[in-house]
Amino acid sequence: MKKYIYSTLLIVISVACKAQTPVFNIGTPNFPPTHPKDSYYKDINGNLDGYDGTYVYTNGNTSLTIILKKKLLSYTGYYYEDLVIGEYQFIKEGVEINNTLANINVNYNNESTNHVITGNFILTGTKWGCPDCAPTEKRLRLSFIDKISHTKAGLDIRKTTLNGVPAIKVHIFSTGDIRVVKDNEPTPAPPTIQLGEYLMIKQ
Repeated sequence: MKKYIYSTLLIVISVACKAQTPVFNIGTPNFPPTHPKDSYYKDINGNLDGYDGTYVYTNGNTSLTIILKKKLLSYTGYYYEDLVIGEYQFIKEGVEINNTLANINVNYNNESTNHVITGNFILTGTKWGCPDCAPTEKRLRLSFIDKISHTKAGLDIRKTTLNGVPAIKVHIFSTGDIRVVKDNEPTPAPPTIQLGEYLMIKQ
């Protein structure tokens, strides 16, 4: 009986080792897929840590609230990846333009395409718009899909503090329309969120 259990255990361990998912650091090129199906793009260096939380910007009766959350082993349908997801609420001059905050805890099959805010692209130093960043300072670049106006924006996020309170500096920039607009179709609506710089305090 002991020999049978031992042999069975060896077979299970052998199969598990052969089926082990290859692991690569996030940022390793994966589109088009350059590694085997079901590869895992892991946040090996912890660059996605420290962003989780609710952040709020206010200016009079205009406010922007963003919730960010790190997700491990999110599956795209071809590979697994660690990434940061997010949802938002935007109130302009006292009027709520959009609010997706309730979706932050929804576990989608493909989170990178279903959450409004997603990504795991790491920026280092002064690269791409941060002249006062330290040479080794890390920032996070996410994408923002505005499903109302069918536009896509980028969010560059830099950790900071304000009066000793954790905060983030968010630069939102447009990257264009996410749909093909035909000649006879009306002009797409403007983005529901204003582009620009936001200093957001962690709640």
